Amino acid sequence: MKINYDEAKTVFFISAEDVQDVAVSMFNRRLTDDEMRTAEKCIDSGLSFGIETVFKAAIEAAVEK
Repeated sequence: MKINYDEAKTVFFISAEDVQDVAVSMFNRRLTDDEMRTAEKCIDSGLSFGIETVFKAAIEAAVEK
């Protein structure tokens, strides 16, 4: 089996600008620095909480394909 996939490639990425875009769409304004730090902590916490489940499901779906 030959594997050529670029292992350094980012699979999923959320930029600060992505977060700001959603804030603008929800509240018609950008987040302050303090709000951005809070949002970042919440996103990190939320994604870390279930990331193993997401990884396993994604890999199982890829293998079953």
